[in-house]
Amino acid sequence: MLFKMINRNYRCYTTGRRSRERSSARWLGDESGAAVIETLMAMGMALITAAFLMNGLLMLYTRSVIQYAADSGARAGALSGGTGPICEEAAEQIISGLASLYQDSTEVNCDRREALTTAVIAARLRPVFPSLGPSWSFMMQATSVTEPVP
Repeated sequence: MLFKMINRNYRCYTTGRRSRERSSARWLGDESGAAVIETLMAMGMALITAAFLMNGLLMLYTRSVIQYAADSGARAGALSGGTGPICEEAAEQIISGLASLYQDSTEVNCDRREALTTAVIAARLRPVFPSLGPSWSFMMQATSVTEPVP
């Protein structure tokens, strides 16, 4: 049995339109291009989230560098023959070498006594992206046992 279709474009019984034509209702509900807009919005949110995370991680890194500078300064000032200015200089060298990009201001104070040498660093950090976060202020303190002078 041989069956042959003459015309595939059938007309609607009530409207007389061909079925392959687009109706005006289809044009109003056209959603082509919506995926591009959704992708761009998702990528923008991901970029902002990544910037927030990077800002926070760099501030935590700078905080740990300042804690290390306080520890090293207290150790340098506690050595036999060490002084308060030696302690401050050691801490400032570490801060300027490792954390100079994100620090807004730092103040190093060292106190050398008979039993303990104390280094206190007051720091203020600026964010990498100023519009995405506030600045951060904190104090780090480190103590070390002072070696007796022979």
